[in-house]
Amino acid sequence: MVEKMEVDEPVLPKEKETETKKEEPTKADLNAITYENLKDWCAQLERGETHIVGRVIQFLSKTRKELNVDILSKLITTFVSDKTHRDLLLGYIGSTGAPSTPTPMEVDKAKPSGARSPRPDRRPPTTPSKGGNAEVELYIQLLVMLYLLDQGKLENVDACTKNYIAKIDQYEKRSLDPFLAKGFFYMTLVAERQNKISDLRGYLNSRLRVATLRNQTDTVAILIVCLLRVFLLTKNFSGASKLLTKVSFPESANNNELARFLYYQGRIKAIELDYNGAAQFFQQALRKAPSDSAVGFKQNVHKWIVVIQLLQGLIPERSVFRVAAYKKPLAPYLELTHAVRLGDIIQFNKIVDTNKPVFTQDETITLIVRLRQNVIKTAIRQISLAYSKISIKDIARKLALSSTSEAEYMVTKAIKEGTIDARVSFDTTADDRYMQTVETENIYRTTEPQFSYDERIKHCLILHNHAVKALRYPSDKGKAGIESIEQQREREQQELDFARDMADEDDDDF
Repeated sequence: MVEKMEVDEPVLPKEKETETKKEEPTKADLNAITYENLKDWCAQLERGETHIVGRVIQFLSKTRKELNVDILSKLITTFVSDKTHRDLLLGYIGSTGAPSTPTPMEVDKAKPSGARSPRPDRRPPTTPSKGGNAEVELYIQLLVMLYLLDQGKLENVDACTKNYIAKIDQYEKRSLDPFLAKGFFYMTLVAERQNKISDLRGYLNSRLRVATLRNQTDTVAILIVCLLRVFLLTKNFSGASKLLTKVSFPESANNNELARFLYYQGRIKAIELDYNGAAQFFQQALRKAPSDSAVGFKQNVHKWIVVIQLLQGLIPERSVFRVAAYKKPLAPYLELTHAVRLGDIIQFNKIVDTNKPVFTQDETITLIVRLRQNVIKTAIRQISLAYSKISIKDIARKLALSSTSEAEYMVTKAIKEGTIDARVSFDTTADDRYMQTVETENIYRTTEPQFSYDERIKHCLILHNHAVKALRYPSDKGKAGIESIEQQREREQQELDFARDMADEDDDDF
C-alpha cells in the first residue's frame, strides 16, 4: 500500500519573513490613507464641483466604517473656518484639536547644504478657503454625526443633527438638498431609538410642506418615508393611508427611497386586508432594492411576502427558504408554513407562542394572528375529505377549539365560502349535531363540461372576429386598372383566336 506523500512547505528566509511583515499596513497607515481620500473629497467640494455631492453621499456607508477621532479632528481643523463651529464639532467627538504628531506616510528629508529650497505648489489642494464652504462643512458635520451614531452617543447625535439642519436653513442653495435629506433621516432614526418618534410628526409635516414648495426632491422623498415610518410605529394606520392619498412621491427620487416607500405601502395595504395589492408592492420593493447590498431590507420584505402568501391561501416556494442569506431569518416562517400547509392548529399555536418575540420584532404578529382562520379552514377541509360524517364535538376536539359552538361556526363559515361541500344537521340538539359531507358527483355526468366547452368556443369565435376586424385590406385606389375574371377570360380567348388566324395565314403562303 502506497502511503500518502508529505510535501514540505518551503521555508522562507528570515529576511523575506521580515519583509512580508513590514508590508502589512499599520493602523496609522490606514488612517493616513483614509484621511487623504476624505481630503480629496473635501477639496473637490471646495472647488465648487457640486456634481460630486451625489457620489459623496453614495459612499457614506463605506466611509463611516473607517472614521475615528484623529481623522475627524484633522478634517475639522483643516476645512472648518468658523472657530465657533469648529469648537462645537470638536466638542461633539471629544477632541481638543488635531494631533500634533506628524502623520505617517510623510517623510521629512534633510536638505543638503547649498541646495535650493523646494518650490511650493502653486495650487495646494488642501488649503481651505477663507470664507468657508457650505458643502465641505456640512459633509464633515455629516461624518461627525455618523461617527457619533456608531459610537451610540444618541444625545450628541440629536444635538448635532438639529444644528446641522439649522445650518442648512441659513443657505439657499439647491445643491444642499441631499445633505438636508440625510439630516432628516438621521433625526428620525435617533428619535426612534430614543422612543421619541411620536413627537416628530408635526415637525416633519411642516418641513414636508416647505420642501414641496421649494421643489427639494430628495428631501421630499425622505420626509414621506420618515412620516410613513412614524405612522406605522405609532399604529396610526388611518393617518398613513391618508398621507398616501395626499402626497405624490417624486419620480426622480433615489431607488433606495423608492424601495422603502413601496415597502411601507405594502405594509399599509396588508393591514387594510388588501393582500393582492400588498404582494405587488412588496415585489416592486424587491426589484428596486440594490442587488449587491441591503440584505437586511430584503430579508424583512421576504418575511412579509411569506405571510401575505399564506393569507392568500398560497404556499411559498421552498427555494426562497434555501437561499443562504434568508435561511436563518426565515426559519420561524418556514415552520409556520408547514403548520399552515398541514392544517395543524396545535402545532401552529405552539410555533406562534415560541417565536412570538421574533414575530413581534418583525412587526408581522398582527398578520400571523389572522393565519389562525386559514389553518382552521385547511384542517376542516382535510376532515371533510377523511370523514363522510363526523360530529361537531369531535371537530372541536381535533381543532383544539374551546367550545362546540365555535367549531360549528367555523364549519358553517367554510361551507358558505365554498371551502368544503357539506351540510350541518340542525334537527338535533347542539351536542348531537354533525357535519355530513356531500358525496362528490362525477363531473362528466353533469352539464358543467358542456357549458365549459361552450364558453371556450365562444371565446375562440370572439377572438376570430376581432382578428378579422383587425385585418388590413388594400385601398381602392389601384382597383381601376385591375381587370376582372370575365375580362381576363375574354382577353385570353382573343389571344388564342389571333394566334389561330396567324397560323392559317402561314399555311396559305406555302
